[in-house]
Amino acid sequence: MSAMRPWGQAKLAGMPVTAIVVLCDVLVCALLLLASIGLIGTEPTTRAEETAAWQSAGQLYFGWLGVGATAFAVFGMPKALLAHVSTMLLSPIALFVLLLLLSSGVG
Repeated sequence: MSAMRPWGQAKLAGMPVTAIVVLCDVLVCALLLLASIGLIGTEPTTRAEETAAWQSAGQLYFGWLGVGATAFAVFGMPKALLAHVSTMLLSPIALFVLLLLLSSGVG
């Protein structure tokens, strides 16, 4: 088996991978947002617990962003890389706005 074969297969699977990447990124961002505000897991009751929850969510978020971007760059999958970075940067904003709209009763 050639050493180049897995790299070629990864490039050919670019479009299905891109759709899966976007779906997973949106789910991860939504879960991290919900966990950081206490809807998933234990609800932070003190300011220190709230700060710790936000810091943990931030570390997981940037870890997911960095590892995903590195993996797609190494595998030579530019569409998946662009989809991953743009989804990870835009989905938290969209989810936060959606959460604000739902909490204000508009929606």
